[in-house]
Amino acid sequence: MRDNASQNPALDGTDTAEALARYRARAGTWARAGLALLAGSGVIGLTAARRGLDDVVEMVPNLLALSLAALGMGLVSLRLSGRMRRHLAAAPWTACAAVSVPRGSRAATVVLRDPATGEVWPLTVWAVWRRYQPVRPGLDGVLWWCGDPRTGGVIAPPGGTELIWTRAVRGSGARRLAVQRAQRAGLLERRLPHTPSDGSSVSDRSFVSLVSDAPHASHAAAMSKAAPRRRGLFRWIALVGVVLLGLGGAALNAASEDPQIDLTVLSQQPDGTCEVRWSDPWSGARREGPFRCDPDRDPLLEEWWTGWVVSYGPWKGDLYDSDLRGTPADDVNTALSLAGAALTLTGLVGGVAKRVYRPEPSA
Repeated sequence: MRDNASQNPALDGTDTAEALARYRARAGTWARAGLALLAGSGVIGLTAARRGLDDVVEMVPNLLALSLAALGMGLVSLRLSGRMRRHLAAAPWTACAAVSVPRGSRAATVVLRDPATGEVWPLTVWAVWRRYQPVRPGLDGVLWWCGDPRTGGVIAPPGGTELIWTRAVRGSGARRLAVQRAQRAGLLERRLPHTPSDGSSVSDRSFVSLVSDAPHASHAAAMSKAAPRRRGLFRWIALVGVVLLGLGGAALNAASEDPQIDLTVLSQQPDGTCEVRWSDPWSGARREGPFRCDPDRDPLLEEWWTGWVVSYGPWKGDLYDSDLRGTPADDVNTALSLAGAALTLTGLVGGVAKRVYRPEPSA
């Protein structure tokens, strides 16, 4: 017979709730860092290109790759934190005998043994090696488990202080090999753990059999009641990307309509810095301001030059030269386009991957 404490969802435990909050906070940090680095890479690249800093420009692709990797890792971790929350809020912890088995260069694999039936379940660990170490089975060979063995679940050391997402090892051959290695490591000889007596939320419910296609009925029912509505994270990322891409594209298209105007050079420095006068193309008002003239132009053009005036947005009326110096409009437009393209690509790739790898719903 189960204890009343064993009926409590795993997320009711303070240590488990705090561990989930830490996991989500780390994921958010990675995502924000990726976005910041992505924006910074675009600004650095544009600035370096305009100033002719070729060495810096060559570094930009590496910065973009790093920013996309950080952003991708953060978004995937945020997605996993949502899965963890749904499972931990729907069912209690189960204490299981466990061993970690090697898989060469592949992701780490942990094999759990059902405390009720003695069946085993090989799981692939979704975490970098450093994060897996605190959860790796110790000398006692016990891990806590909460989830649906067919679609994935959470493992933790006794106490639920660190959380790792896992999923079933794919491929019947890979599963059999993992089970054989777990048997050689002595998993079947280990004493099956019992429900703790300290009031921890751990139940003695069994796993699904390794060869069974039927999910755990009680867990599936609990999940259907406790699972919150999915928000489509990648859909929103793609939407934001499309909006930014559209704004950048519209601004770049508007820039092609910027009028070219004649300038009267009032004074000029040897480096090409000059003071010019021109007529506003819309109001006809006379304006004066700094400009960058060509210091090597023909003497016949000493008192005359040409420039362009921004015709859109908050920069309307800014005067700039053929190298786009004199207004931040082009830098902002290009940054919007780059950020929009990156977010749109991230949203599309993430959304496709989510649909391809989404677990089948429980029957």
